[in-house]
Order: sequence, then structure tokens, then C-alpha cells
Amino acid sequence: MTNRGKHAAKSSRAFYRDLLIMTFGIVLVGAAVFLLLYLLAGDPDPEAENTTSSNPTATSGQGATSTEPSPTTTAATSTTPATVPLRPPGEVRVMVFNSIELSGAAGRYTQELADAGYQTLPPDDLDPEYDPSRIWYREGFSAEANVLLGLLPGAMVEPLPDPDMAPGSDLVVVLGVGYEE
Repeated sequence: MTNRGKHAAKSSRAFYRDLLIMTFGIVLVGAAVFLLLYLLAGDPDPEAENTTSSNPTATSGQGATSTEPSPTTTAATSTTPATVPLRPPGEVRVMVFNSIELSGAAGRYTQELADAGYQTLPPDDLDPEYDPSRIWYREGFSAEANVLLGLLPGAMVEPLPDPDMAPGSDLVVVLGVGYEE
């Protein structure tokens, strides 16, 4: 008499064969789902990404105001995005906010940008404290923001979270944790 039941396999090979088939099936279904999601997702647009940061507010009454709208052009017949040439620093307006407790840092960095040829607006303080520093850009100024990243290493480049913030500026620099003069 044997210790096996009447439906027990005669060898353990059947178990390993079934395990291999099941594993292969799971991997195949996972790959199919991934491929389907990849094809349906399309090409992500980095300009349209939402960021998860709180709405910043200026803590002092100083701020630049301007009623001049930024010129924009659109081409209705184009289906591919037009390449916008990189603007020189003299055509880019930058406002600097200090979100850390380093007194006068925004003013000194504003002067550094002015010395580099940028148009600067009066600096200001900003709450809450950001970690790391940020370079926010308005639509059409992402390339210029990435150039400015060379003057503020370690910062994050993101679209401007609040279009009403810093009117008249093309780029907004927020000095955050890790900023060193």
C-alpha cells in the first residue's frame, strides 16, 4: 500500500510544469497590460503636468505689477509644436522670492541675475519654506528656466503653480532649503 491518494501525481515534475506555466501566464498578462497602458497613455506633455505644491503667498506688500500682456502667437494649421528660439537674458523678466530665513538672500540673488543680464523685478519673501529651491516658468519659458538652472544648481524647474503670482515676470525663482550663497 502506498501513502499517495488516488489522484496524486506520480512524480513532482507535473507540479513544477504547472508552476512554470502559471508563472509564464502571469508574466504574459502583465506585459500585455503594461503594453496596453503604454499605448493608451501617449506622449506625456511636461508643460501640462500638475504639481503638488501649495499655493504660495507673498508675505510683504512689495511686488511688481504690470498691465502689459505677454505677446503670444498660435498657428492653427500646425500639428507639431513650433520650436521657440531661446530668448537672451535681457528679454527675460525674473522675480526672486526668499522662502528661507537667510536675510537679504533674495536681494543678493536678484543682483546676481541683473549682473548676468536678466531683467529683474523687486525681490520678496515667500511662505512656506520650499525644499529644494524652485524655478517656476510661465508658458513658453521652460527653456529659459532650464538655462537659469545653471545659476541655481539643485533647483527644481516647474510650471508656475499660480498664474496670478508675480505679475510681469516670466520666471520666478524661489530660494529654498539648500541654497548657498
